[in-house]
Amino acid sequence: MTEVLAKQHGLESYLRSSDTGSSVNAGVKVSILSDFAHINLRGDASDDEFLASAEKVLQQPLPLATNSSRLRGEQRIFWLGPNEWLIIAPGKDRLDTRALKFANDVSGGQVVLRLSGAAVEQLLAKGCTLDLAADKFAVGSCAQAGLAKAAVLIARIDDAGSFDIVVRRSFAEYLVKWLHSAGREFGIDFSAR
Repeated sequence: MTEVLAKQHGLESYLRSSDTGSSVNAGVKVSILSDFAHINLRGDASDDEFLASAEKVLQQPLPLATNSSRLRGEQRIFWLGPNEWLIIAPGKDRLDTRALKFANDVSGGQVVLRLSGAAVEQLLAKGCTLDLAADKFAVGSCAQAGLAKAAVLIARIDDAGSFDIVVRRSFAEYLVKWLHSAGREFGIDFSAR
């Protein structure tokens, strides 16, 4: 991956050209998390050697429960399937995944949007069929779903009702335009970090 790609999220021109201005009373805040490493990992969850190797490299165990995630600092590991995980970690802490046999860097192909604010669940309900209420979709839950016709990974990340949405880079601009339009009634603010 090139250094330029590692520092950009692909939405720079949209943010410069659009009225995504600050709403003081924004019910939804969307932060574009740039400079994060995205690593796709595959392995046999019944293989103790694989699990131990992954835990040593990641400094936390892989989540083995369906539709769950684990967090250590800013590093999050998402369960994608019985033999697949997505690891997202700050770029400055690039993971040395050489010890993991089936790890692929997919950083250039994905964007993470962090949504927070009082109206996030209402906004997401406009374009997603999942029940994202806290009693149904608790902290640590994640699911692959459709959001406004885009395939995404959605995860509840805290008790305040914040969500991370991982979307393919090719759908990122479409999705932020949809969020901007659908979120106007709540007040919506975009930023990159």
